[in-house]
Amino acid sequence: MSSGFPAPIDTVPTPNPDAIMLKVRETLVQSGTHEFTPRDNTENAPLADLLLKIEGIQLVLIAPRFVTLRKAPSFDWPDLVPTAKDALRDFLASGQMAVLEQVATIDPEKVGEIEKQIIELLDEDIRPALAMDGGDIKFISFESGVVTVQLIGACSSCPSSTATLKMGVERLLTEEIPEVRSVEQVF
Repeated sequence: MSSGFPAPIDTVPTPNPDAIMLKVRETLVQSGTHEFTPRDNTENAPLADLLLKIEGIQLVLIAPRFVTLRKAPSFDWPDLVPTAKDALRDFLASGQMAVLEQVATIDPEKVGEIEKQIIELLDEDIRPALAMDGGDIKFISFESGVVTVQLIGACSSCPSSTATLKMGVERLLTEEIPEVRSVEQVF
């Protein structure tokens, strides 16, 4: 930043005590969410690479204007947040994009009408709500009335993820799309 002031980063708790959201005003990625763990190749994700080097950080979810971090249960946020914020500020000062390659996960031309309706409801109604809590949802498949999704970010290991899935996602999809009977999560 040319003003000489550090970039403001807001710390936002999530329903998952082991996950926290760091909100920024700069654009980290153009769209979508990108999740990384220490096992993943972070060659094209410089921000994830930087944050995963912090001892105790187990997962990094990068969205356009926030990063969600999940820690190991044996670590405490007061010890991790200052280091994570410093790393994020340094990254923002570099001017890089957080993820260098964007890969489309689902080709809209290759899915049926029901899948398009499901994806639209997930994108418009579910994803914004989950993003407020530092998470996201990824459509995997629709087969024999069952929608398969993956909860990511803070939602992936949240104690209330089952309730979110059944009372939120499943209820909405079964009410709006008669062909949907249930929603299941893959891990």
